[in-house]
Amino acid sequence: MSNEIIISMLVFVAGLILIIKGADWITKYGSLLAKKLGVSELIIGITLVAMATSLPELAVAIISAVSNVNDIATGTVIGSNISNIALILGLSALAYPLSTKRKYLNQGFATLGFSLLLVAFLFDGMMWYEGAVLLLFFFAYIGYSLKHRKEIGTELSEDYKGPRGRTWEYVAICIVSGGLVVLGANFMVESTVSIARGFGIPELVISMIIIALGTSLPELATSVAAAIKRMRGISLGNIIGSNIFNIAILGLSSMLAPLAVTPHVVFIDLPVMIGVTAALLVFMRTGWKITRKEGAFLVAVYMAFIASQFVA
Repeated sequence: MSNEIIISMLVFVAGLILIIKGADWITKYGSLLAKKLGVSELIIGITLVAMATSLPELAVAIISAVSNVNDIATGTVIGSNISNIALILGLSALAYPLSTKRKYLNQGFATLGFSLLLVAFLFDGMMWYEGAVLLLFFFAYIGYSLKHRKEIGTELSEDYKGPRGRTWEYVAICIVSGGLVVLGANFMVESTVSIARGFGIPELVISMIIIALGTSLPELATSVAAAIKRMRGISLGNIIGSNIFNIAILGLSSMLAPLAVTPHVVFIDLPVMIGVTAALLVFMRTGWKITRKEGAFLVAVYMAFIASQFVA
């Protein structure tokens, strides 16, 4: 193994640490800021927490587009959406079965709708105007969620005891954390290209597995912790909202540079993303609970998906 590859691996790990720590701070202090305003945990989950935990994907996608390595942007987002549902919600359900409600199911249908729209646009590559349509739908979704926040959810998390700090402190920490995420994403993209070329591995495969899983660690930590604390609004809302944010991120990337796709993405990765999203809706509706068995099934699907990345 050459010194160049070893250095690239160290840079990759450093970037991953920066991304995880930055996103963790944004999630923590952003949630506290939202709770000071009296926003429900479901709304926090599908908007602020989802946006915060999707910052790694956003930073990676933008830097990839600017660097003209869009395979990384596409692989990161699709891989992240699959790992969010199959791995993260699967592990969350294994930790503690997730009770669901009609309002959670409705948000799940929104995720499926965005996923199908992405497939339609990305099937033969996504152009800037298709990305613009995705962003318009995304902003409409966020606007609707905020306008109807009382109907979507009103309960605050039980462990919240009131404001714990000043607003400007939360804002300052979120800004600094965002800078860490962007810096870490830059490290990860550059090192990934170097490692992929050094080992002769397609950049798409590395982004679909390693970067996607790495950038999903904030969602993993947030959702599993929320499930253990029985904060299902955060646990489910975080994943549902994050997947929608991720799809909007691809829309933004296509406006910076057209997105091309490979047959593997079209015939394996996108169908798996749609499949696990549809399975999630079924699991949410049957008995209004995602059981441990269903969580184990989702994790098994993720393992099979990882194996499929090494099939020509």
